[in-house]
Amino acid sequence: MINRNDILKAVKEIVGNHLDKKLIIAGNWKMNMTISEGKKFLTEMEETVSANTILIFPPYTVLAALSTDFNKQNIHYGPQNFHYKKEGAYTGEISIPMIKELGCDYALVGHSERRTYYNETDEEINKKAHAGVKSGLNIIICIGENLTQRQSGEWKAILKEQIKKDLAEITWDMFSGISIAYEPIWAIGTGVSASSEEVKETHAYIKEVLKDAFGRTVRLLYGGSVNEKNALEIGSIENVDGFLIGGASLKPDVFKRIIDQVS
Repeated sequence: MINRNDILKAVKEIVGNHLDKKLIIAGNWKMNMTISEGKKFLTEMEETVSANTILIFPPYTVLAALSTDFNKQNIHYGPQNFHYKKEGAYTGEISIPMIKELGCDYALVGHSERRTYYNETDEEINKKAHAGVKSGLNIIICIGENLTQRQSGEWKAILKEQIKKDLAEITWDMFSGISIAYEPIWAIGTGVSASSEEVKETHAYIKEVLKDAFGRTVRLLYGGSVNEKNALEIGSIENVDGFLIGGASLKPDVFKRIIDQVS
């Protein structure tokens, strides 16, 4: 007679390296990838199957040229930035109607590089969040602290302030279109990821702040040098609902391994 405990043990050994929750696996290509390089990337990603939500934020040129290709492979896509007004004399900007015409259903807002290099403020980020959600986009808002703020113990106050300002006057019904990506600035592009304990503590704190301030929480992604070596461990942490991946999302073989590991 087959022992039920032996069956359960065998099943656990088979699926033990997989997660039992659905994640958002987002790649931020930043100012990388020409159209031809993007085409090659998608060719190498063919037949990648996952129950998770796979998402790419490419440059505008790739966004426009390859929107059909992303759709064919069931990969969600959207811009790395946009203006909160529908049109106007804003040289160098792109509007929500322009990106929605391409079939975008997600958009990235407030990345630390936008805040640092282009002086993007929480007030601007809040306007973009409002405009994006009202138009039907799923908005991922980036928050995070630098190394000095982390080491001095200021990180909690910094994150709390960003959350309250970025989500100011976001109503109950708008929350379903919002996600947050916690990206420790000191771990972006450095190859150094926050420890599991740091991620666990920070994500629990962010969820607590959201609950206290707004009476509910949102999906919370981690973005800080996620790669094929640490994705499973980070994805297994409570309150981690996905990843915002930089450098590792530019390599199709690495990106596929991350997707496979947490599927």
